[in-house]
Amino acid sequence: MKLFLMIFMLTYALIASNALDEAKQLGVESDYATAIAKAQKEKKILVMVIVKENCRWCEKLVKNTLSEEGVQKELENYITVIVDKDDKYPNQFIENFFPSIFYVDYTTEKSVYSNVGYVGKKCFLNDLHDALSIHSQLFKEKK
Repeated sequence: MKLFLMIFMLTYALIASNALDEAKQLGVESDYATAIAKAQKEKKILVMVIVKENCRWCEKLVKNTLSEEGVQKELENYITVIVDKDDKYPNQFIENFFPSIFYVDYTTEKSVYSNVGYVGKKCFLNDLHDALSIHSQLFKEKK
């Protein structure tokens, strides 16, 4: 019985993952400072997803939505960072619900659009396009 329990726990530990583990598998940034520097260099909007441990909606967003092929293709036009709520990032990004998604201008480091909670592929893609449209309207004179 002890052997069975040990095997079960080991198997669960290998299978179970959290949103940050999933993010690493997606190859996105996990540090805000690194991500914003990359966004500034490449002149791309930063998509920042704030997650917390043991949040099933955070895991679902990362595992299901962000890993979708169409979403991955679209995110090539952005810099993506997934951070834990306890990580270092500017305190202007206030999260009351998880996951929280902020679309950040690379020059001002201010959010031009945001959303909270789990969103599926279609809604996430709409949010990306809305954020890009709003960003273009706000900063068109700077281009």
